[in-house]
Amino acid sequence: MKQRISTEQITERFLGYTLFNTTSVPGSPHLPSCENQYRLAQHVVSQFSDIRSVSADIRDNAITTLTLPATHPGCPAIVFFAHLDTAPDHPGDTRARSVRHYDGGDILLPGSGDRLSPAEHPELLAYTGQDIITTDGTSLLGADDKAAIAAGVEALRYLAMHPDIKHGAIRLVLLPDEETGIRGAKVLDVAGLNADYGICLDCCGVGEYVTENWYAGSARLTFTGVTAHPMNARGKLVNALYMATEAVAALPAGERPEQTQGREGYYWPHKLTGETGGATLDIAIRDFEQEGYRARKAWLLALTRELKQRWGESRVSAELSDTYDNVRPALDKNPAILDSVEQAMRNLGIVPKPLVMRGGYDGSVITPKGLPTVNIFTGAHNFHSTAEFLPVESLRLAGEMLLEMVALSCREAIA
Repeated sequence: MKQRISTEQITERFLGYTLFNTTSVPGSPHLPSCENQYRLAQHVVSQFSDIRSVSADIRDNAITTLTLPATHPGCPAIVFFAHLDTAPDHPGDTRARSVRHYDGGDILLPGSGDRLSPAEHPELLAYTGQDIITTDGTSLLGADDKAAIAAGVEALRYLAMHPDIKHGAIRLVLLPDEETGIRGAKVLDVAGLNADYGICLDCCGVGEYVTENWYAGSARLTFTGVTAHPMNARGKLVNALYMATEAVAALPAGERPEQTQGREGYYWPHKLTGETGGATLDIAIRDFEQEGYRARKAWLLALTRELKQRWGESRVSAELSDTYDNVRPALDKNPAILDSVEQAMRNLGIVPKPLVMRGGYDGSVITPKGLPTVNIFTGAHNFHSTAEFLPVESLRLAGEMLLEMVALSCREAIA
């Protein structure tokens, strides 16, 4: 098949995006949580200044929509989704470096002195002989999700510069703060996109695509104690930290993130703050089945009632919230989407690798709003890590995937 995406152009575009430190700020009341997300969105829009057929809209919250009108009325409207922010796990002031013709050995990350080794990351060996982009070991690479932005931009530009290609309306939507609660997708006007389906690029190695993800939620347990001087605390002091640790100890054995895999759900007590007089415990709730997810929430409420009986009604409270849903039911109702993903991969010589994702993505929020949205590869590995790396050929193929899915969708619609 003819190469449509330029390796040099998409690589240069991606490296330019990594110069924007768009680290998402947990707990920020602002959207976007950092100004650089807005600046990156402006930069992306500027890259279409030479193409009159593409219109752009940037909202104050950095949600950005680039639209290419349909060239054929019978073809489905498709949205490409990518997020502007990077994870707060490590610094986002990326110092990307290119490794030419990877030789299959260790890669020195000069900023930290660490090594990216096939012994720890055997997936590296699949890219022997290829060019790979890494960090210097002190920061994230930000391929999650700037590789997606690069792929979306290149695909949209290609379609705009080839008006003879039949397609429906194509939009590239950039969303803020996916990494800290999928916040951009939650306020996105999905109905206003007027689309048939969406494609997120927020996943893994070449060929991988997500067929389902968690039902996800959170519980915050609040404990109210009574302070007293320890010299005369007997019968007076009520320690909120003891209540909180009792709650942690009561969680089911064997149902922790570090003890589960595949489609096994868990409870994850990931944050405990407080002192004797008061404490809060945050617990993540995850399950692949809706009934299992509901049962986990019910179990936590039952635990809260038990703690109330032990410590007093006013001393323990629980607040539960839903974060995102499993996309599987919606994709099952729209099998043509996954069929298109697999066929596009086969057309490009890629082996399809369906993935059960132990996580979430923007599509997990967008899909329940009525727009079924699949998640496909960017080609990057080791997200949220200073060992993050991106094979250049995989990045190019991510862009090619978008073009091939557009072509397939239109071909089937007008057949």
